[in-house]
Amino acid sequence: MTTYESSDSTAAQSLPPAPDREPQLVDRSRKTKVKALLANAGGANVARVILGAVIALLLVVTWFGSNPSLNDAGNPSEWKSQLSQAAIKNGLNNGDTKGAPQQSVVNGWYANDIAIVQASQNSYIAASTTRNGSLLALVGLGFAGELIIRGVERSRRKR
Repeated sequence: MTTYESSDSTAAQSLPPAPDREPQLVDRSRKTKVKALLANAGGANVARVILGAVIALLLVVTWFGSNPSLNDAGNPSEWKSQLSQAAIKNGLNNGDTKGAPQQSVVNGWYANDIAIVQASQNSYIAASTTRNGSLLALVGLGFAGELIIRGVERSRRKR
């Protein structure tokens, strides 16, 4: 049979010592958290966060605001149906021609129908190019902003 031995001297030694002072209460208000974050982060990191947020917002606005489909350029999905309609109309008109002069007129109508689709495609490409240029300019501004922040940060360290 096992026996239970209690030793009061070892139990008292294994407990941690009582603190000399009372624990401090932590203020959980938002203002204190923001102030502490700003104080710990430093001005350069706060500037980076603000720059990143502004650039991200501008990128999203530019992406959705300069959608080529919204600029009267039509959709690429519409072009195939427009071209097939022009081809069907050309086929029907070609069946009614009698002679070269009428064939020239029908070919002109077909060229006009195709020109409308080509103008739509050119407008779409121009809008896409403008959108890409705007996005690239914003990325360049973000990169330049980071370089400026690094330069200011480096000049403050040397002082």
